[in-house]
Amino acid sequence: MKTIKQIAVEVGVTKQAVQKRIARQPLKDSLKAHITVVDGTNYIDDEGEKIIKDVYKYTDAVIGTDSDVHMRLDIGQGTDKTIDTLISMLQNELEVKNKQIEDLSVALVAAQQTAQAAQALHAGTMQTQQIEEKTEKKSFLKRLFRWD
Repeated sequence: MKTIKQIAVEVGVTKQAVQKRIARQPLKDSLKAHITVVDGTNYIDDEGEKIIKDVYKYTDAVIGTDSDVHMRLDIGQGTDKTIDTLISMLQNELEVKNKQIEDLSVALVAAQQTAQAAQALHAGTMQTQQIEEKTEKKSFLKRLFRWD
């Protein structure tokens, strides 16, 4: 029988990581019969230790944020093929992201050109209004007596 800390050291993770993993399903139910509490310390029998180590035999790798593709890498056998598959998937994801960046860059340039055209149009309109105001100004007496 071993403590959670001893198993954590053997697996290469923290005690808290093992405790959290044990508290979640499916380990929670499968380890109930294998955990014994003595003086507030959890002891796990050999079968429970094997179950925990089997869980940590795998490393989860999350690929991408949009696709939410999850892939399990088996540390034991076939790692080269799995890593090659992972690299291929990541390269495909990178190509998609590069295409998205290119499309967004084109859209940004078009939006900037539209904004510049709108600013130029607004500036021209403002100048026209100012010119019209200057030519239409009447003297004080003309305004007072309404002379045209």
